[in-house]
Amino acid sequence: MQAGDICEPGYRCAPDGQCVEDCTGVPETLGLTCENSLDCSRCGVCLSSGNALRCRQPCRLDRDCPGGADGACEMVGTTRACKL
Repeated sequence: MQAGDICEPGYRCAPDGQCVEDCTGVPETLGLTCENSLDCSRCGVCLSSGNALRCRQPCRLDRDCPGGADGACEMVGTTRACKL
């Protein structure tokens, strides 16, 4: 599905408009390069990181990230994601 579509229950719209599974947990592809969020395993989204697109873990709060340290959840464009 694309951004103009409504994602099915259990999925959410990633920043790049792809419907991805709405879940928590560290994506298996964390930190790997990607072209879009479909390249990232479940729970991951494809976001800018430096000069490349990389699979990141979305978050709302620092505690949503591995280790939960202060500042672990950062703004990446208009989306919050765990630091790599």
